[in-house]
Amino acid sequence: MKRMPRSRRLFVGTYTDDGASEGIYALAFDEAERNLRVVSAGMHAPNPSFLVRTESALHVAHELADRSCLAVYSVADDGSLACRGTCSSPADAGTCFVAAHPDGRCLYGANYESGSVGLCLLAADGSPCGGLPSVRHAGSGPNRARQSAPHVHSASFVPGTSLLAAVDLGCDTVTLYRAEVTGTLETPPVETVHVPAGSGPRMLAFHPRLPLAALVNELANSVLLFRFDRAGRHWEQTERLELPAAPRVRDALAAHPAFSPDGRHLYASVRGSDRIALFNVDANGSASLQADYSSGGRGPRHFSLSPAGDHLAVANQDSNEVVLFALEADSGAPREEARIDVPRPSCVIWDG
Repeated sequence: MKRMPRSRRLFVGTYTDDGASEGIYALAFDEAERNLRVVSAGMHAPNPSFLVRTESALHVAHELADRSCLAVYSVADDGSLACRGTCSSPADAGTCFVAAHPDGRCLYGANYESGSVGLCLLAADGSPCGGLPSVRHAGSGPNRARQSAPHVHSASFVPGTSLLAAVDLGCDTVTLYRAEVTGTLETPPVETVHVPAGSGPRMLAFHPRLPLAALVNELANSVLLFRFDRAGRHWEQTERLELPAAPRVRDALAAHPAFSPDGRHLYASVRGSDRIALFNVDANGSASLQADYSSGGRGPRHFSLSPAGDHLAVANQDSNEVVLFALEADSGAPREEARIDVPRPSCVIWDG
């Protein structure tokens, strides 16, 4: 039977403070025509810089200088969005990442500017119904330009656990908090994982099957692999992976990691050199560099793999475009398939 062509949807978060972007973009990828087109765009709140899709809604971190802000949007059949509410606090600022509790009871925001983790409670219908006081970090690192204070850059749940891993670029730490039944984060934390001083950790990715985490270090331009126990605790570093720099580039800044859905590959993006590194991952979780490829533009801040693992979409922030790659089935190597202009894209995710 001939396979029917499909149209698949993606959402793109952007920075809007220069006035060029319309906010959150919904894109359609036509597999037959191999092209991308905008199906919906709208300004709901400034700087929707990070997005997470769940079955019930689109969760958004709005990165603002004067307050924290998490929002929930319903998604219509045509990809248009309707805001169902926000959760904001003037005590925090710079929300650059959002994570949903595994049971959907609340959202957590990584507040870069204030160095804190915020909490937004959700009602039974998934709408925001109030916030709780944030958990604030303290400390600094040796890079005075980037690490003079805490900077929580991301927060992700360790798979199969109630542990939230908060990655702090300013303090060179990954802090593990246990989420209580109410959603509140227990303090003191369960454990704090320290990385080499000046590394500037940014984002985590978890292997789909193994107890393995990949931590991208922005300032050190590297990836650290960690193993952890069944409870998600006691992280042990197993490998350090170097990422591609480039001649005549002053700063090569690692940005984002992701494992392929089958766990055989690890990808990581690097701004400055504007590359996507591809590592092979064996059955034991050991990684080796296969090759690195152009991101298709400048400043690959974020990327995501399709649920089937056959495509990779890259948000090239500095060249104002989203580039879509088809992935070779065995090697995982990318081949450019489509691109589209989007002003200052900071995050791109697949809709299912």
